[in-house]
Amino acid sequence: MKEFDFSIIKALRMKWGLTAEELAARANITRVTVAKIESGNGNPTIETLGALSRVFQLPASELIRMAEVAHCERGETAPFADDGLEGAHIRFSNFEIYRLKAGAGIRKISEPGYHENTAEVCLVNSGTIRITVRGESHDLGPDMAIRFKALHEHRIDILEDAEFLLMHHNLP
Repeated sequence: MKEFDFSIIKALRMKWGLTAEELAARANITRVTVAKIESGNGNPTIETLGALSRVFQLPASELIRMAEVAHCERGETAPFADDGLEGAHIRFSNFEIYRLKAGAGIRKISEPGYHENTAEVCLVNSGTIRITVRGESHDLGPDMAIRFKALHEHRIDILEDAEFLLMHHNLP
């Protein structure tokens, strides 16, 4: 079984609106090389991956990560309750989601020992919350989101009964 599938290059190329010829020219590689890689028959060198990643404005490591043959991963779900927040904690290998409900007046202060090199995303489904990151406050209502480094000092204040998602993902 193949460990990497670089045919994702075609999906990236199409997303960027490039022809194979344009991609080859921008990456300074041949059109034949692009065709082999996109068909899944190529075995690109580190230099070629570096050139392609620059075209797509990605770190080469991210391009490699995207090419890893993926299998579906089922999240492990557990009930969650802490300081007036309740819901579910869904954990994946490098990503986690908290689906939460909280009543007005609840305040949750970050726990620095818990966070590592992750980003935190908060998406509000209903209600209003205030997220304060390093002293800067952001009021969020339905369908509003914010992203920040989770290591930064932050707190969440529930301004009116709310349902929201907190997601943590690794930073590059």
